[in-house]
Amino acid sequence: MQLIDFIDACNIGTKNDTDVFVLFCYYLMKENGSVSFSAKKMLHMYGDIGLAAPDAAVLKKDAALCGSFRPFGIEGTLRFTKDAMRSLEKSYGHLWTGVAAPKAAAVSASVTVRIADFVDAHGMTSRTDTENLELLCYYVTKEKRGKPFHIRSVLDMYDNAELDVSDRAALEKYAKKHPSFRTTGLDGSMEFVPTAFARLDALHGKMWMDADERPKGSTPDGCEIIDMNRFGGKRDGFDKLIAQINSSYRNEEFDSCALVMRRLLEAALISSFRAAGADGDIKSDGRYIELADLVRKAVGTDAMADIANDLIAVSVIGDYSGKGEMYTFGANDINSVRIAYRNVLDALI
Repeated sequence: MQLIDFIDACNIGTKNDTDVFVLFCYYLMKENGSVSFSAKKMLHMYGDIGLAAPDAAVLKKDAALCGSFRPFGIEGTLRFTKDAMRSLEKSYGHLWTGVAAPKAAAVSASVTVRIADFVDAHGMTSRTDTENLELLCYYVTKEKRGKPFHIRSVLDMYDNAELDVSDRAALEKYAKKHPSFRTTGLDGSMEFVPTAFARLDALHGKMWMDADERPKGSTPDGCEIIDMNRFGGKRDGFDKLIAQINSSYRNEEFDSCALVMRRLLEAALISSFRAAGADGDIKSDGRYIELADLVRKAVGTDAMADIANDLIAVSVIGDYSGKGEMYTFGANDINSVRIAYRNVLDALI
């Protein structure tokens, strides 16, 4: 909502400087999630609507005595009291009705996008904490169908998404001042500023629309088993295999996907032994040993100790010998090992 529209709706001509300041603070809280306010820093807003700015010291004193605020922090900023927030919400909260975060288009209530797919599709493992914060808040908003979110719950998702957070407290503080978010309730819940959500939805909303159109159990377009930004360009010939894996997965060609995943795993193991100068340990009669034997040798090395279980788990991908001659791979076969597979590639390449 534009400031001038908000002020017009509040009948500004009948209010004194302190009342106007209260309204400015409420507007900022609703629009961008601000929770503390400085009289001096907000004087420009009077000019924005054609009013003469009052004296900063007088305004601060009058605001502190009006009963709507409590002092906050050593810098002397002000925060709303709970009673003041309730009163303002009752009087003016309806102005934001209908301007909550919009959706690009309706999708069925059952449609969901897996967090692992979202992380992979957006290369979030190579992004900064703050970049991932906005993306995860967007993900939560889409999954909750536009309902408000709590920043701490979003931060908990970093673990589920296998993303590292260098300073959780600092990131939480940053989130409360982020221009894309605004506070929605007394419990500290937040939502996107509509324009910010629309920007993100235009870029990323296709994943939910595609998921809505596909048969149950399939995977949305744009999802990757292996993030090319993360793993590409590290070994000769590996990029083509990675591209084939991602392409076959997106096209639901899961048998092809499993076989190329097996081929890439074998190539990555051989490359790892070569790099360690142990090429002779994995050859028999001048030829490289089978994948199962490669895995056994790798598991027995100190370098693979941390991922031994993951390596064993992914070594059966693409192996039909124990599944019966008529068995065909499905999405669940791939999805069940994709995180372990990524961990193994991390260690090998």
